[in-house]
Amino acid sequence: MEVLRLIEEFENIVEECSRIPMTGKMIMNEDTVYNFVDKMRVLLPEAIQEAEWIMRERERLIGEAEREAETIVEAAKAKLQRLAGESEVVRLAKSQSEEIIDNSKQVAKEVTQGALSYADDVMMQLQAELEKTLQVVRASREELRGNQRERKE
Repeated sequence: MEVLRLIEEFENIVEECSRIPMTGKMIMNEDTVYNFVDKMRVLLPEAIQEAEWIMRERERLIGEAEREAETIVEAAKAKLQRLAGESEVVRLAKSQSEEIIDNSKQVAKEVTQGALSYADDVMMQLQAELEKTLQVVRASREELRGNQRERKE
């Protein structure tokens, strides 16, 4: 992802900048910091759009699984109606249809759980990336404030 590449690049520049001994502070070109902040502003909307697409895709997959389950249930009911002619056939048909309905519900549940799990995993990764980005931005802002305070003094 571009955001992660940008964060890594920023981190490399921070690691290479000059340090002020015994203060825990460093000297960094202000234009460099602002350049990275501007790049992050451009990339974050892309990451958000990707997250929105993932949510839409998740909803689509869940809807598809529910429609498929409904189709299976309807097919089982139709099969039950066709077999309902004789008493023995009716009993067997009812038993088979209940088994088919149970199986189709289980399949639908598994498909839905899989889609939810996939969406959750992707969202968790995106959240982690966004949190890392936010930490970098906060640290950069804090460093800028520190530099401004030092210049005033």
